[in-house]
Amino acid sequence: MNKVSPSVMCINTMELKEKIESLDKAGVDLYHIDIMDGHFVPNFCLNGYLMKDIAAISKTPMDVHLMVTNPTEYIEYFAECGAEYITLHIEALMHPIRALKQIRSLGKKAGLAINPATDISQLTYMLDYIDLICVMTVDPGFAGQTLIPATIEKIRKIRAMFADAGKEVEIMVDGQVKESTAPELVKAGANILVLGTSGLFNAYTPEEYPKAIKFYQNL
Repeated sequence: MNKVSPSVMCINTMELKEKIESLDKAGVDLYHIDIMDGHFVPNFCLNGYLMKDIAAISKTPMDVHLMVTNPTEYIEYFAECGAEYITLHIEALMHPIRALKQIRSLGKKAGLAINPATDISQLTYMLDYIDLICVMTVDPGFAGQTLIPATIEKIRKIRAMFADAGKEVEIMVDGQVKESTAPELVKAGANILVLGTSGLFNAYTPEEYPKAIKFYQNL
């Protein structure tokens, strides 16, 4: 069964409590927390205070996606804020293995995010330290972009890379995950689906969330 992680940045902040309650009732697996610094990506988004607010009303784990220039400075902070997964962009890391080890030392699952144009060959040197790969199917920073088709083959290659090495990994896919794209993404090897505006919030009413979540989980 796949995991579903709704993107909190796509929720109207005035409706956050009600939407979180509806999503919890629908059986979501995670909440996707995008942290953006306006430098690594040209946007600002979410923070640890919001995570603490979510944790006060929900027991659903949170996965934190750090789209920041200096991600290692914030690993401990977001661990303390309640992250279950902490995912750093490989493009922003000078010493990725050291960063992954630090995340695990805090009892969290260590993730690496990879942009559409980034070569995956460097992953072969760190397979022992990765719990999750987040494949960006759009350039990071903004919701509502068009899926880049070549990223589907990237998912297949990453899945094969870990399988050939006898390693387990979760593959998250982030960007334009919706009814029309999700089946192919799962077939390629993704098992955690980040759902945003097109895949969930603009496509379904809160009353329809249970149906939507089950659809994605059972692909």
